[in-house]
Parts: sequence; structure tokens; C-alpha cells
Amino acid sequence: MTESERYTTESGEEDIERVRLGMLAAARDPKTFALLERVGIGAGMHVLELGAGAGTVSAWMADKVGPDGRVMSTDIDLQFHDDMPDNVIVRQHDVESDSLPAEHFDIVHARAVLQHVPTRAAVIEKLLAATKPGGWLVLEDGIFLGFAEQDLPEPYAGLHRIIASGAMNEWHDPNYGLQVLGRLRELGCTDLDVVGDVWAMRPGEAGGEWWFLALERAFPRLVEAGLTTQEDADAALAQVRAPGFVMVSTTSLATVGRKPV
Repeated sequence: MTESERYTTESGEEDIERVRLGMLAAARDPKTFALLERVGIGAGMHVLELGAGAGTVSAWMADKVGPDGRVMSTDIDLQFHDDMPDNVIVRQHDVESDSLPAEHFDIVHARAVLQHVPTRAAVIEKLLAATKPGGWLVLEDGIFLGFAEQDLPEPYAGLHRIIASGAMNEWHDPNYGLQVLGRLRELGCTDLDVVGDVWAMRPGEAGGEWWFLALERAFPRLVEAGLTTQEDADAALAQVRAPGFVMVSTTSLATVGRKPV
């Protein structure tokens, strides 16, 4: 039994989510670190990590900015946020309704946040206002186009299409990653660029478990809503946990832009 399977069978939903966030960090942090290195994170900077989750990126940022720099690490829910070094300010923060300091940050980073925020276009404007002239926005978000349509076995295929389409949440935009570049262009950002990647998702590996653990939490809701049966939900989870199972990931798209001086 893998670590993730042990948690899903022996622990509560909070523990499952804690493990899932760890898997997501293991899969995506190296890519994020490379992006932040690319825009020049360094000693003495003030940086913002929006939607920090467990805080793995915030802790890495803290090392990069050093004792003379500061990291503001925020999330709407801090229950999974780990303890941080002294140069990290941890704040519970709703980016839609709570303020940010004007022209304060050298780098603003958010990963897998905007797709979940109803007022996402206005939020990008708020993040830009919080960035210093000449500072950077690094916004990573997903593209689920094609993810739902890939060739998968039933009954998992049908349930996968429901989850991947965002149908269970009317204001969730699973393809918002495609809109970020245009929004930054509209706001006058310069040095615009995009970096995207996909990967193979397998059981027992971080690159797959971040999604399979999310299914553990989502399938009971589908059963409750009458969209599937418990039998099919159990069968689908068995399929994605089977040795040798592999599927194509979502596309992760990072959009980078610089605030004009």
C-alpha cells in the first residue's frame, strides 16, 4: 500500500488534503523555482506568494531573499500552512476582498489560484497594483482542454469528464490559463512570456497523486449528487490505482509579465 493509499483509508479528509498538497508541491515546485530564478529573485527583495497552501514555495523564496528580504505568504485558509522562517509574514487573506500594499512587491507569484476565483480578471489588476514598477508577475494556472477527452477506461472516463470539466462548480474556469496572457497585455505589462508543460500521471508518483487524491475527495460528492453510484466510484478509484495505469496530465501554463517602470 502506498503512502497516499494509506492516508485515504486510515485518515480523515484533512489528512488526505495535506498529503495531496505535498504531492502537488513535489510535482510542481521545481518548475516554479525555475520560473522565479528566471525573473531574478534575489537578496533583499519583497515578494508575495498568493495561495501558499503548505508554504513550500514561500520557504524557498525566504532562502532566496535572505534576511534583508521579506516574503508575504497568504492563503484564504491557513490550516495546512507550515511554520516559516523569520523573514516570512504569514497572512490569512482573501484576494478578492482584502487589500494588498500598493507597489510593494518585486515579484508576485500565484499557482493554481486564479481558476478558482470568480473575479479573477479584477484580481490580476489588484496583483499588478501591488507590484513595484519594474517588478514581475508570475502566474501559473491550468489548461484542462483535452484533459477530459483523453482515452480512458470506463467507469473512470465518465467520472473524469465531470470532474475535469469543472461542472461541479459553476464559477470555476479550468482553462483560465489561456486568458492570463491577454489580461497582462491589456494591463500594459512588458517582457511577456509563457512556459507550459505536461507529464505522465501514474499512481504512487507525485505527478499523479495530486489528482488521484482529489478524486478521493470529489467522488463522494458525485455519489451524493446522484451523478454516479458508489460501485462505479469505487471501481474508478481502483482503475487509477492499478499497477501500470498512466494518463496525460493537464497543461500547466505559466505566464510572466513585467510592470512598466
